This record gives sequence, structure tokens and C-alpha cells, in this order.
Amino acid sequence: MPKPYLGPPPILLGYDASDDAVQALEYAARVAAATKTLLQLVFVADDTVVNTAWGVVFDAAAVQSRARRLLIEAAAVAHSLGVAKKRIQTKVAVGTPIGVLTQLSQNCSMVVVGRRANSGVSRQFSGSTTVGLAGSVHCPLVVVSDTATQPTGPIGVALDAGGSGVAALDWALSNPLFAGRPVRVMTVCRAPQSRIFRSAVSQQQIDAALEQTVTAQADLVGEVAARHPATPAIEAEVRYGSPIDELAAFSEQVSVLVLEAAVRFPTYSVGSVARGMLTYAGCPVVLVKR
Repeated sequence: MPKPYLGPPPILLGYDASDDAVQALEYAARVAAATKTLLQLVFVADDTVVNTAWGVVFDAAAVQSRARRLLIEAAAVAHSLGVAKKRIQTKVAVGTPIGVLTQLSQNCSMVVVGRRANSGVSRQFSGSTTVGLAGSVHCPLVVVSDTATQPTGPIGVALDAGGSGVAALDWALSNPLFAGRPVRVMTVCRAPQSRIFRSAVSQQQIDAALEQTVTAQADLVGEVAARHPATPAIEAEVRYGSPIDELAAFSEQVSVLVLEAAVRFPTYSVGSVARGMLTYAGCPVVLVKR
């Protein structure tokens, strides 16, 4: 019998052979190879298709057989990227992708999926499965697409002046994969709003808001950095404008963007900024819950 896995919590990859899933596979495999972590490849045969009237077209046994072949091919790719064969597991599950991956995420270090909304009209929305997982998984969620990335670039972290994002920065600084990598923190100062004249914002108001944001950001970064004394210098930046627009532009300059997902019950919503980054970011996005 094979010996039980005793390494760090495994990386879970939801795989369906789509273009974004292939990119997610390559990302997850590189992480697993660098950290010598178990990589679990899971294909979810959606039971809403297999076990309904559509089952007349999609035979359950045929779907699972095809899924197993796809996972064998995916495992070969992961091995070619440096993951030892003994650290690769494959599984075909029947159920909803959100339900299956959420259940399996309980003992994982991260869940990696493809975005499935990356071109044309679909780019206006992130995939429903991705959004659902963002609110339900029990560990950080990494969302990868086939957009261009800078794999060797700095680690980007979104930090709100109000404190949202501290968990994301903590996670980034404690992640062994990022050890020694430069970290850039971005805080977006939203335009001050007048209750009466919402568009009338003076330069004086803008300057005051920026000054307050810079101070708040420095306090938060210093607080987190103190918990990670071996961390190299952190580059901090404050921009003024729309958080989604500014963070999307920022994501083009970093290898990965880490931000905090504040899940709102009972809808499991992760907020407009997080959802916007799932759609528009130019690099892999990591959602870390508080």
C-alpha cells in the first residue's frame, strides 16, 4: 500500500480541459512543484446535465470515462512541469462543481480554477462557478485565465484604507512560495462624495483624501510587516479613482493579485471589487477570506 501523504495541505485543481483550465493546471503544477505539495486534480461531471433529460444525449458512464482520460493527460502535464507522480492524485466526481470543490476544499491549502470568462462578450462577466466558489470554499481561491501574465513579477496585494485586505497581505507574506519575492501593495482612494453635488469634488478634497489614505495604508502595512520580520521591503502605492479600474491596471504589472474576500451571508456575495477582479484582472487572482 502507498504511504499516506504527510506534506503540506494539498492544492486542489478543478479541471475540465477548457483553455482557462489548462492555464490553471500549469499554474497549480508550478506551485505544487515549487513547494513539493500534493496536487489533486478533480473533474466534476455536473449531475444537472448527466442525471436529467440531457442524459439521453450525455451518457453518465461515457462522460466519466472521458473525464478519466482528460485527467490522465492533465497528470502527465503536471509531471512534465516538475510535480512528482507520487504527489499527483486524480478524481472524477459527480455533482455540482461548486458543491464538490467546496466540500473537497476543507483540508486544502488553495483551490485553483480557470476563470471561463476571458474574451468577447463573456469577458463582461466572471463565470458563475467561479463566483460561487469565491464565496463558499474553505481556503484561498486562485482564479487563472489565459490572459498574459508576468510569472516572475512582484506579488500584488490590494489593501483598503479601512482595513480590508490585511488578511490578504498576511497570507502573501507568509506563503513560502512567495518567499523573497518583492511585494507591491495598492490602495485605491475613492473619490469623495458630496451628498448634494456628487460630481463636485475639489482638488483640496482629493489631496486631503489621498493624504489620509497614505497614512492609513502605512499604518496597516507596518502592522502586518511587523508579524513577518524576514519580509523584504514592501513597495506601497496609493491611487485615486475607481477601485476596479485602478486594480485592473495594477494587475497588469504583477504576477498575481491577492485580495480579501469579505463574504456576505446569506447570499455568499464577495463584493463588487472582488468580482470585478475575477473578470478584468490581467493576472491570476487570489481571494483570501477574513
